[in-house]
Amino acid sequence: MEISFIIPCYNEDPEVLNNTVHKLKTVLDGVPELNYEIVVVNDGSTKHNYRNFDENNVILISHPNNRGYGASLVTGIFAAHYEWIGIVDADGTYPVEHFPELIKHADNYDMIVGKRDWGDIQLLRRGPKFLLQKVASFIADYDIPDLNSGMRLFKKNIVQSYIKLFPQRFSFTTTITMICLTNFYRVQFIDIPYYKRVGAASSISPIKDTIRFFSLVFRLGLYFKPLRFFIPLSTVTFILAVVRGIRDVFIADHIGGLSLVLFFMAFQIFFFGLIAEIINKK
Repeated sequence: MEISFIIPCYNEDPEVLNNTVHKLKTVLDGVPELNYEIVVVNDGSTKHNYRNFDENNVILISHPNNRGYGASLVTGIFAAHYEWIGIVDADGTYPVEHFPELIKHADNYDMIVGKRDWGDIQLLRRGPKFLLQKVASFIADYDIPDLNSGMRLFKKNIVQSYIKLFPQRFSFTTTITMICLTNFYRVQFIDIPYYKRVGAASSISPIKDTIRFFSLVFRLGLYFKPLRFFIPLSTVTFILAVVRGIRDVFIADHIGGLSLVLFFMAFQIFFFGLIAEIINKK
């Protein structure tokens, strides 16, 4: 098997980065019949230049300025020589020693995701992550145990087929999860531990980036499964129309204008959903 491993890096302490790469190489060297390469993408770091990067046989690519986590992964993926891609963060939070377990499932799946335990995730992030995961699960019609884990294996052609949908910032993993689960790719989730971050604090904004994640999930839902949005919205509008109509009949002895507007809106929303679904299937 042949895998290209991508490690995005932005202002990471060189010692932390070297330690992550060294650990990964040690683990991968122990996997029989595995050909691999490691691509480190320096995303325009301003604190370190990594010129003294001391790991042999590692490709180092540098962006001239900061473009974002997603852009770094795409850069690494298009520079990769192999058809399978592995990704992991540089900060030591993910257990690279579990990659052999993920690799074992590559023959039967299109993407294998390292699933973190809720107890390992920061308390302040659990609420937004839980709600986001439930919304994404509803849209995908699949119980997603970890929407945006940064440790996974997947086939390169998935990204190549949907390259225009991938954002430059932190939503790459959310995007590829939604793409796979709404387009009949085979996905497996494998339990992994999740460690405390080494080095500087994460640059993810709990409020701003959570809003971006929700926006992305809704956008992908409208793109891939429009009826999962339009039917519930149409149903709610229809119920409101019925309730309002009953109220009008009992109070005013006729159906009022608002009730009629709600009825028409319910049917319009439903047919918009049908049209969107037909366009999506072409």
